[in-house]
Amino acid sequence: MYTRKFLEETTVSDNLKLNRRNLMFGVSGGAAALALGACSRTDSNGGGDGDGGSLLERAQDGETIRVAYADEAPYAYTAEDGSVVGQSVDTHVHILEQLGISADQIDWQLTEWGSLIPGLGGTHDMVIAGMYVTPDRCENVAFANPDYIMPDALLVLAGNPGGYTTLNEMADTDGVIGVMNGTSEQEIADQIYPEDRINVQGDLDSLILELKAGRLDAIALTSANLQLAADADDEIETTEGFWPKDPETGEDIIGAGAAVFQPGDTDFRDAVNDEVAKLLDDTETWESIVGEYGFTVETNHPEGLTAEELCPDTYQ
Repeated sequence: MYTRKFLEETTVSDNLKLNRRNLMFGVSGGAAALALGACSRTDSNGGGDGDGGSLLERAQDGETIRVAYADEAPYAYTAEDGSVVGQSVDTHVHILEQLGISADQIDWQLTEWGSLIPGLGGTHDMVIAGMYVTPDRCENVAFANPDYIMPDALLVLAGNPGGYTTLNEMADTDGVIGVMNGTSEQEIADQIYPEDRINVQGDLDSLILELKAGRLDAIALTSANLQLAADADDEIETTEGFWPKDPETGEDIIGAGAAVFQPGDTDFRDAVNDEVAKLLDDTETWESIVGEYGFTVETNHPEGLTAEELCPDTYQ
C-alpha cells in the first residue's frame, strides 16, 4: 500500500533533467480554443478592457480578481469553515501578496475541472488549481512556471484485488480505469485503453462511488489527493506512486502544476513567474507554505522547471 513515505523520500531530479520536455497531454485543444475565443475579455498582451488597464494593473489598483479552482484536495478546496485553502491556493495567495494584491481582493469561483480552461475570461480571470502544464493546454492558455511536481498513483479497493500497479501497465489487463474529466490521466487513457474500459467522471467522489459499485477497477490521479481519500476510507487504498509513461516514447511524464492565465494576460503571468522563482529559491519559505499538505523539497520541488520547457512548441 502506498504511504506518505513516498512523498518524503522519493527524488526525481534525474527524471526532470532527462524528461522536462516530455510532459504531454491535456484538455482537447479545439473545444477549449473555441470557448476562450468566445468569452475572453482580453485578446492582446496585457491589453485589458479598453482604457481600464491590464488585469494585473487593475488588480494592483485594488480591483477584485475572479479566480477559479476545482474542489480537489490538497491543491485547492473548500475547507469546513467555507474558506478556500490548499497547496496551490496558499502558494499563490503568497505570490499575489508579493505583487501588492491582497487575499481579500480574490473572488473564488468553485468550478468543475473540465470547465476551468473553457471558462477562463468568461466566468473567471485566472485559474489556481494545481493544473498540470501540458503542450495541448499551452495552445490555449498562458501558464505560469510550475510551483510543484507530483507523481501519480492508482486508487483501488483495499487489498488491490486486481493487482494493478500503474496507469500504463494496467492497460495490458482487462481492468476498467477511472479518470476525472479534463485531466492528463484521461488523455493518456484515451490513447492506450479501449473506450469501453475508460470510466470518466467529473470529480473524485463520483469515481470512488463507481469503484465501490464495481463499475471500474482503479482510479488514476495524482498521488497526493488519492492518498487523502484513502486515509479517510478503509475500503480503499493507493498503489505506490509512479510517473506515467509517454505512450509513444516510453519516457516519464513529469506532472508539474502552475497557475493559468488568458493569453492576453502574459504581463500578469510574467510577474507571477518572477515571484515563483523567488519563492522556489527560498526553499525554507516554500516548504513552510506547502509542507502542511504533504509536499517536501526532496519530492515536490520543481527545481526551476519552466512552462516553456514543458511546452517548447506551444508556449505563449
